[in-house]
Amino acid sequence: MVDVKVHKSVFIDLPVEEVFAYICNVENMLDWSSATISIRKISSGAISAGATMRTTFRFLGRWINVVFEVVEFRPGHCLTFKSISGSPPSLFRYMLEPVDGGTRASHEALVQLSGAGTEQANPVIASAVARQIEYDLQTLKEILEAGLAYS
Repeated sequence: MVDVKVHKSVFIDLPVEEVFAYICNVENMLDWSSATISIRKISSGAISAGATMRTTFRFLGRWINVVFEVVEFRPGHCLTFKSISGSPPSLFRYMLEPVDGGTRASHEALVQLSGAGTEQANPVIASAVARQIEYDLQTLKEILEAGLAYS
């Protein structure tokens, strides 16, 4: 098994509370996460620790169905999803920090890969994940700063 870990961040010229509220409405991922094909909360109540969602995303030409659980929820600071079914095992963490009147939004991804050729493909996969996260954070920034967010 090989772990692919990526961390990227972007400055968003909006208060932490606004950015967090937008990210916590997980259906908004359809607007800013280019890999997300569908996402639907399957647990009742608001997003908090223990909430679950069913997601289909596309990565490296494959459609992947995963159920995620929110394993960390700190309002205004951190939202972490962990896969609980589907593959590959993964953890996605969104961290927010107030900086100069705006927000530093960081996205950390940890994906565990297994199978033949995984170790050799690790640099290619890590690079693809990094590009995807960087692109998605830039899209998130543009949507929020342009006032196009519908949370």
